Amino acid sequence: MLNQRTSNSYINLAHSFKALIVTIALLTSSQSIAQEKSIIAIPTVSDARIFAEFKDKMPAVINYFTRKTEKEVITFYQKEYGEPLQQERKRGRLTLNYSQEKNAIRVVISQQNNMRQVDVIVEVIPEE
Repeated sequence: MLNQRTSNSYINLAHSFKALIVTIALLTSSQSIAQEKSIIAIPTVSDARIFAEFKDKMPAVINYFTRKTEKEVITFYQKEYGEPLQQERKRGRLTLNYSQEKNAIRVVISQQNNMRQVDVIVEVIPEE
């Protein structure tokens, strides 16, 4: 038999449950938004003159010019990512391929007048 006191307890419990569901939904959506808005860190050499960067979602890309030599750029990225898994020179461009965590990283270095253009692309390695 329900009395007024029991009825009020059920109502309070229902309100508490509803508040809990709303709180969980808000936390989950806030966390999703925070993850979507995270910036992917892509290191650049000290004198980088960035002319394009897209680091708010994958694939992430940064393009810049530098006065550093090709060797200096290679050394910088070896310190950041380790030895390249593969490197290839094609049409005057050197491409270095790295893997770090769940990301494939491609660094492309090309000569542009008295400078080097460096393009860094970070992609998620697809799961098999």
